[in-house]
Amino acid sequence: MYSKLTAKIPYKILMAIPLVIAIVMLAIISINGFNMSFDFSGGMSLEIYEKLSDSQINDLKNGLANSNLQNLKIVNDGNTVKITTTSEISNADFLSLAEKYAGFTRKLNTNSIFSINLNYKISRDAEEKLKNRFKEEIKITTNDYSTNLIIERRQMSEIEMKKILSDPGYDINFDINKGSYSFEQANANVGGVSPVLGAQLKDEMIWAFIFAVILIALVIFVAYRMLIPTVAILVAAFVDVIFAAGCMSIFGIELNLPTLLALVMLLGYSVDTDILLTTRILNRKTSVNETVDETIKTGLTMTFTAIGAVLTMLVVSNLTTPKIEVISELSMVILCGLFMDIFSTWLMNTGILKWYVERKTTNVKRKKLFKFSLFHE
Repeated sequence: MYSKLTAKIPYKILMAIPLVIAIVMLAIISINGFNMSFDFSGGMSLEIYEKLSDSQINDLKNGLANSNLQNLKIVNDGNTVKITTTSEISNADFLSLAEKYAGFTRKLNTNSIFSINLNYKISRDAEEKLKNRFKEEIKITTNDYSTNLIIERRQMSEIEMKKILSDPGYDINFDINKGSYSFEQANANVGGVSPVLGAQLKDEMIWAFIFAVILIALVIFVAYRMLIPTVAILVAAFVDVIFAAGCMSIFGIELNLPTLLALVMLLGYSVDTDILLTTRILNRKTSVNETVDETIKTGLTMTFTAIGAVLTMLVVSNLTTPKIEVISELSMVILCGLFMDIFSTWLMNTGILKWYVERKTTNVKRKKLFKFSLFHE
């Protein structure tokens, strides 16, 4: 296959094709940039713990889109709707907009509300103990014949509150048979990430990416003890990552923790076929072209197997109701990188290795920096 291709097109021209594509992708990234998630750029997040109909989701998307919220993203997993934006907006306004456009039948509350009506007056000591326990979260109203308690807490379950109020230490003799109570579970959670913290998280993830590259480079360099093959493998991996990042910029895929993880995973996916190719060529007993022709079958089988697995993840995540957004985005990024790996490995990396070994005469032994090797003799 490779021999037939190079018979028509010089291998050095083929070698340049992935590099040209990578340069074009870098230009696209520099022009378009990335859609940064609120994790990295800072912003607001609202989680609604309600099952919403498709019409409610559409009304919510359309309404919020017309509210000048930047980088708006709505993800529905069936039981929870998560809304993120990089705009600065108060918690109250964010909740109000969601209530308005989704048409909720009840108010969005970030606190659970436990309301108790007792048909007797609790002691002064019990009242003080409750105030010390719940601080500003409790409101107590009493008269000579009854007591009303309203407790609002962000993290609270009905069972937890019953257990606390039934504790003899509070001396209120809580008994549902001696009064009435109601419990309203919190159905929303709103919070934000400051731009400073977002930038810090982004820097940490970038350093993690750099650290991964350094580790991979060290392992490959120690394994082969040759500079050119090591650089060829790393360049091929970087071309795959650049192409995947360019696809993110073109298709508007958000740069967030999962997609950044996908770019790191691509480094591992990319080097496997490159290591296979490099090992076969350095240990070849036939010509470079014949060795590549034999190796490309195994290499393409590996790549297409990985593509098939990732493509299955992508299809399933998109057909699932509701759509699994995280898996879908991660799969798309990896799929783009694996597609590019076909060209970066079998056109560029092969060309570099072919040039490297053929410039050596058969009587000149390649210089090695160490006395051992992992992949060849």
